[in-house]
Amino acid sequence: MNWEQEQAQFWAWISKPQDLEQNADEIAALLAPHSQISQAEALGIYNNAYHQRLVEVSSALFPVLFHTLGRDLYTRLWIGYMGAYPPRNGPIHRVGERLHTYVSEHPSFAGLPAVADIVQLESLLTLLFDKVDETPYTLAQLQALPQDDWPAMRWQAKQDWAMFYSRFDLEQYWRLMQDYISQGGEPGNTGFAITGIEPTPSPKLPNYLVLRQEQRMQFQIIRPEMAVFLEGVQAQLDFASLCVALAEAFPEQEIPSLSLRLLLRALELELLCLPKA
Repeated sequence: MNWEQEQAQFWAWISKPQDLEQNADEIAALLAPHSQISQAEALGIYNNAYHQRLVEVSSALFPVLFHTLGRDLYTRLWIGYMGAYPPRNGPIHRVGERLHTYVSEHPSFAGLPAVADIVQLESLLTLLFDKVDETPYTLAQLQALPQDDWPAMRWQAKQDWAMFYSRFDLEQYWRLMQDYISQGGEPGNTGFAITGIEPTPSPKLPNYLVLRQEQRMQFQIIRPEMAVFLEGVQAQLDFASLCVALAEAFPEQEIPSLSLRLLLRALELELLCLPKA
């Protein structure tokens, strides 16, 4: 076994939570003996310390999830997650990149109210923050666009925003949780709970927008009309097709004024840019 293979084997032993006694012979063949404990026991200490440190780091990336679940349950979640999806080399903030998939499919955690939604939101808040800066399309550019060019105009969705669906009032819960965290509240011991949105929104459309503005992350509830409009932008529809999509979804509304309001709101939020050549 060459040096690169030894490094790969060592990484496999420490990066995934596991019972290293099952590999005691292979570990003993690779590592030097210890005076008081076996090589497998020594590596087990390193393995546990490595994962406990990742749990600690992750709690800063997922503070609302951490304070919702409490330290013990949060640690069990992350140890299980890292067993299913061992950490990969790369930026530390990507350690939870598959956490939403894991939680959504887990037989126990998937049943906890809003946990998967909290994971998705905190994941997006981290992921979108590091997206490349792009020059937003401006109102001045729109005003300079000849009227005849409007129907065929296509805008590109900037990379620093995304949408998702939740039936829970995450805005209110975030405000309560931020106050609780700032006051040093004990994780898992809040005096409040997350509540549902009334009336319950239809799951056919996303109802939350997560975006970066002036290097700060934020999110907000959006109306179905905006969701249809932004989904069309993401699908690279031209303006005429965006209007058709709105007319099909909301036949009772006046589409010319609705489409203009949505376009102006998207410009205000700096969600659009020109397509790349």
